[in-house]
Amino acid sequence: MIQMMQIGKSNVTAPKMILGTFALGGGTSWQDTTGDDAELVRFLQEAREYGITGFDTAPVYGTGRSERLLSEVIRKDREKLYVSTKCSLNWRVKEGIMEYERDGKQVFRCYRKEELIRDCEESLRRLKTDYIDCLIVHRCPELDQIGETMEALEELKNRELIRCAGFSNILGSKTPELVVETALRYGRVDLLQEKANLLMRKKVEQIRAICEKHDITFQCHSPLERGALAGKLHAGIATWKNDNRSNNKWFQEKNIPLVLDLIEGLKPVAEQYGCSVPVLCIAWLKAQTPLMNLLIGARRMESLKDTLHALEIDLKEDAVKKMNTLADRAVSQLS
Repeated sequence: MIQMMQIGKSNVTAPKMILGTFALGGGTSWQDTTGDDAELVRFLQEAREYGITGFDTAPVYGTGRSERLLSEVIRKDREKLYVSTKCSLNWRVKEGIMEYERDGKQVFRCYRKEELIRDCEESLRRLKTDYIDCLIVHRCPELDQIGETMEALEELKNRELIRCAGFSNILGSKTPELVVETALRYGRVDLLQEKANLLMRKKVEQIRAICEKHDITFQCHSPLERGALAGKLHAGIATWKNDNRSNNKWFQEKNIPLVLDLIEGLKPVAEQYGCSVPVLCIAWLKAQTPLMNLLIGARRMESLKDTLHALEIDLKEDAVKKMNTLADRAVSQLS
C-alpha cells in the first residue's frame, strides 16, 4: 500500500506517489500517445486495481480528454481517491495571454476570478465529481493578479467544490518566493507543483527551501525530464515535430550523449540499490525533503509497477552525493 501524506496545512491526505495523466490525454503534444480512448481507460482501471489512489490531470491535457477519461475510473469509489486538476488555462474565452494553439484550439491563460471559477466548474462536469481534492493554478500569475486568483480559490473552498489549492510552475516568476508570500496574505497555499528532477538540482533546492519555510507540499512533475532519464533516449526523438519534448535541450541530438553518459554513471548506483536508473532518479527526489510528493507519468503497467519501487528505496548520503556529482557534470557540458 502506498504511503499517505498530508498536503500542506490542509486536512487533505494524498498518496506519496500520484499518477499524472498529461501523456495519456495530451493530444498531439505527445507524438507517441494513442488515440484509443478504450485502451487508456483500461490502463487507468488497471492502475487503480493495482493500488493507485491518486491522480493528477488538467483541462488542457488533450483539451478535456484527460479529465473525461479519468472520470470513467474515479466515479466508482471517488471517496477513496485523491484527484487534482488545474485552472487558468482554457480554450473557452480569448482573454488574457494566448499560450498556444494545438489540436484546433487556442489556449489562453486567464486569472480573472469568474473565469477561474468556471474552469473549476467545467472540470467538475468533465470529471463527473462533486469536488476536487486539490485545484492547482496552471502557470504563475503576476503579483498584481495573485489577490484575485486567491479570492477565486477561497470562494471555491467555501462552496466545498475544492478541498485545498496550490500553484504550479512558480519558477516562471523572477520572484517565486514573493509569489508565495503574496498569496499567503490572502489565504492558504498547500501545494507547489514544479518541474523537478536530477538534471535541475539548483531549482529543486530553490523550491524545497520555499516549501520547508512555509510547510507547503512540494509536488514534482517531470521527474525523468520528459523521459530523458528513462534510459530509452535516442537520436530519432529529436526529430519529432510539435511534440512537447522537441524544444527540450536534453532531447537535442548534440546533447543526447551527455544523458547517455549520465545514465551509464548512474547504473552502478542503481545496481547497489537493486533498481533501475529511472527508479533511482525518482528515489533521489524522494530523498530531497519529507514534503516531497511524487507525480509520475506512465502509460504502461510494467513501467508503473517499476516506478512504484522508488517508494521502497531510502538513499544514503553517499549515493545522493554521487548522483549530484554526475548530474552536475552533465549540466555543466550542456549546450
